[in-house]
Amino acid sequence: MRSNPAAAVPSTVSAERNETLGTVLSPSQANLFLSCSARWWFKYGAGLPDPKSGSLCRGTAVDKTVERWFRLILEDGTPEIEAMASVYEESWNAAAEETVFRDDEDPAELKRQGAIVTRKYLDEVAPEIRPARIQERVCGEIGGVRVVGFVDIVDVDGRIIDVKTATRRPGGLDPGYLFQIATYRQLLPGANGKARIDSLVATKTPRLVTIEHEMTAADERLTQRLYPLVREGITEGLYFPNRASSMCSRRYCAFAEACVKEFGGYVD
Repeated sequence: MRSNPAAAVPSTVSAERNETLGTVLSPSQANLFLSCSARWWFKYGAGLPDPKSGSLCRGTAVDKTVERWFRLILEDGTPEIEAMASVYEESWNAAAEETVFRDDEDPAELKRQGAIVTRKYLDEVAPEIRPARIQERVCGEIGGVRVVGFVDIVDVDGRIIDVKTATRRPGGLDPGYLFQIATYRQLLPGANGKARIDSLVATKTPRLVTIEHEMTAADERLTQRLYPLVREGITEGLYFPNRASSMCSRRYCAFAEACVKEFGGYVD
């Protein structure tokens, strides 16, 4: 008999909302469900707290600063790199209020790393980008499923540009990112099928890594097959942990205790 997580985990989500779970998905929701459906349930179904980690705080501060830079350009402004320091400071402070830093995270060092890669990006990469739209909300249907999302940057040629902050140099295009940009390609009016991931590697030696990709029919077909399966899994209450995942750790998952209580086993 399959366990019913809804009965085992205290829910802070109303019954009305539970009935609508899975009717509208985003790329991040689908990726989370595919990587660990139990984690998806604890976050979106049971509504358990999922505070930002230090790394996510850093990434949020970087994203907000980069967004502000391009919005100034769209407003016919001429942003100054030095002025972005105060934007980063404000963005970090706002994000830090919602962050639970782990014992092995140094907030001051994370903040410093974020500031360095942000300046490096604005100095070396951003001036070459001709933005047309920033944080563009997209919505539509893929595989019969209602999907929504936000595109970081769309340039004047219709190319999708996504900015990510990473803790290590990427060896290629992450499957989760590919799923995300393939989603945006189908929902974004005027998208030319080309995409670019700008990874800001926030390490002791900061680096910028750019990966170009042109969408294929196979990329889009994957989203068209997986979105309906994710929705079906949610509708059927098919939630279980992926204990083989490198992210299944008390360090990376805020739901480890609830997961052990519900499913048994252990999580380091």
